[in-house]
Amino acid sequence: MNPEEMVKRQVEHMKTELKLNEQQEKQVKDLLTENFKQRGVLMKKYQGQRDSVMVNMKKMEEQQNLSLKKILTEEQYKTYLTNQEKRKQEMEKRRKEMMDKRGGQRDGHGDPATVNEDHECTGCGGCDKHK
Repeated sequence: MNPEEMVKRQVEHMKTELKLNEQQEKQVKDLLTENFKQRGVLMKKYQGQRDSVMVNMKKMEEQQNLSLKKILTEEQYKTYLTNQEKRKQEMEKRRKEMMDKRGGQRDGHGDPATVNEDHECTGCGGCDKHK
């Protein structure tokens, strides 16, 4: 799915979920479009640097929430934050289920990593990362 389709899908979801009026819908669409552009730049800039990407994505999310707070009514914003938290919890649950399904933690290369009783990675034994 390309960024335009993702924005359209998210706006439609928010329109239904939050009962956006036409002006809010346009403002949300403009905000999300700009954020997707910024994310693309961010991903290219920090390619392969997961921690940097995560820190910057968190900042972008906080900024987006501040912008949405100005666009939405107080009640809409509360609903948005509640639903956002539910989605995060669902994503974390699915991530954990996938980890369990795959046999636990991974070493970053798709191979199972050995984890000791202190939950420290003792390595996969097949790369320089763990030697």
